[in-house]
Amino acid sequence: PKQTAFSLTRKLGVTYEELLALNPELRDGLKAGMVLKLPKEQKGDFDVKNALILDKINLVDSINSMIKPKLLFLLPFRLDRLNLSDDVSAKSAIENRKDVRYSLGLYSGAMIALDSIAKLGISVDVKTYDTQLNRNRTKSLMQGENLMNLSAIFGPLEPQSLKEVALQAAEYGIPVVAPLTEKSDLSLSNVFFAMPTENVLQEHMMSYVEGIRTEENIIIIADQKNKPTESALLMRFPGAKIVTLKEDRTVDIEKISELLSAEVENWVFLETDQANVVYHVGSLLNSLITEEVSIRLMTTDKNKAFDSEVVSYSHLSNLRFAYPSASREVGYNGFVKMYRKRYGADPDAYAVRGFDITLDLLLKLAYKNDLVKASKLIGETEYTGNKFNFTKDRTSGYFNMASYILGFENMRVTELKD
Repeated sequence: PKQTAFSLTRKLGVTYEELLALNPELRDGLKAGMVLKLPKEQKGDFDVKNALILDKINLVDSINSMIKPKLLFLLPFRLDRLNLSDDVSAKSAIENRKDVRYSLGLYSGAMIALDSIAKLGISVDVKTYDTQLNRNRTKSLMQGENLMNLSAIFGPLEPQSLKEVALQAAEYGIPVVAPLTEKSDLSLSNVFFAMPTENVLQEHMMSYVEGIRTEENIIIIADQKNKPTESALLMRFPGAKIVTLKEDRTVDIEKISELLSAEVENWVFLETDQANVVYHVGSLLNSLITEEVSIRLMTTDKNKAFDSEVVSYSHLSNLRFAYPSASREVGYNGFVKMYRKRYGADPDAYAVRGFDITLDLLLKLAYKNDLVKASKLIGETEYTGNKFNFTKDRTSGYFNMASYILGFENMRVTELKD
């Protein structure tokens, strides 16, 4: 719709005088293609996507009940490896096979999303196949399926099968949603990668720190593998101090003590994928906290090392450990209530992800019946434990640019607002 300077002020939540002060050229009127400056923290009835200002869209209120999406689920349930006649054997196989556990979690959450969308009056045609983690079987399934009028494909999980599905689906213009993948080594222009990349998470964390920092003393501890991250942090925070790990992968207590400030809070970035380093640095920093010296621990990459059983949860809490994450913790809500009622158990992180991705997918399809078009029009969306903001790369598909910043506080993990 055609905008005027005054209609923009209502949408952007600023006065005409504020808009004019930042954009003097508006005195000559609003022109097509004009780039406008806004106050840095301005919030209004809009989203910014690819530098474009978009009207906020309530997907639930914008769905068209006449649209009937058609979905194809391709997941490695590994029914070929499960003895369903033996409950003990089947349970053991599920617990010990990540592919089965991931698939069942994602699919169980997706089923709750289908129930939810049905309550909104949207009928969905669903087909589900077990890929058995086999590329040849996946290829055969795709060749035997009528792909005409298919709205989207959910999965598969295995990289080679994902490539096979994406290439066949591309011939029909069908989008493929990769629920647990952040990128591919092959250009897949029709794939929506639901996991934010490591670079997206790193950038979010650095931007978060940049936005809240005043005079804090920044210290960086990085192992050899993470020297590129150390360099990136130094570029963003030129005055940061470097602590080098010793040959035994420990930190010299005297050296780090000399770098700690008693005047301002100390923010320590720890960049490593080694659990013993996390354990040692966490314990050391925790011992150096005094009434005069305040220390906060951070990282741009919370990998498995930080979740190791040797790492003290209480130390991380004392250090108010902060990090970027693709998802957030889920409390008791409507989704959990529905999941418990249907399955008699609490959802795991994969069930939450399956629900959020499927609901996002179905709401967008029910809005435009075209995931690509809907994604161009819609900014960031957020559900139970995940958020999505898909941006098209020129040649390599759609990447999720949304993530969270989480932090430990009083033995709990909470979301930290930007």
